[in-house]
Amino acid sequence: AGPKVKGSTWPRDLVAFEARLRWRSHFMQKLEDEPEIEYENMCRAYDVLRKESYSISGADVEVRHKFDAWCSGRTGYPMVDAVMRCLHNGGWVNFRMRAMLVSFASYNLWLDWRPTSRFLSKHFLDYEPGIHYPQFQMQSGTTGINSLRIYNPVKQAKDHDKDGVFVRRYVTELADVI
Repeated sequence: AGPKVKGSTWPRDLVAFEARLRWRSHFMQKLEDEPEIEYENMCRAYDVLRKESYSISGADVEVRHKFDAWCSGRTGYPMVDAVMRCLHNGGWVNFRMRAMLVSFASYNLWLDWRPTSRFLSKHFLDYEPGIHYPQFQMQSGTTGINSLRIYNPVKQAKDHDKDGVFVRRYVTELADVI
């Protein structure tokens, strides 16, 4: 059990870490058992959603423009753009910001999860396929078992960057506006 330290949270932190390791193993095994979740909706009833953006190379100009703007951090939504540029800069953003990027691409831009997933998989330093694909589908609403998770980028900015420090750091064109 280890030494007791008054005021220490390490026992609780250790339990949380162990739980994350179990979830990691669970999702890795899920991908091993169901490798198609890398390419197919977990719930096939959603196959008709966002069909026009399944293949970005074959998509119309508007879909390609939305995808390119999202990838480059130039959507016009300061928090989304700052997070994407931060990711380009360092290869890592926290879970909430990852979820917001996926949610924004899936619901605001109505992009299919597969091209956006491939894009982010190449940019996350800690990319783990077993976690990446189930989480991506969960955030995109294609699992059929999870409720829709829509992250409002304005609310995220108010909650996590109320003074605009993060946004100003990565969206430099807004440095004098915010």
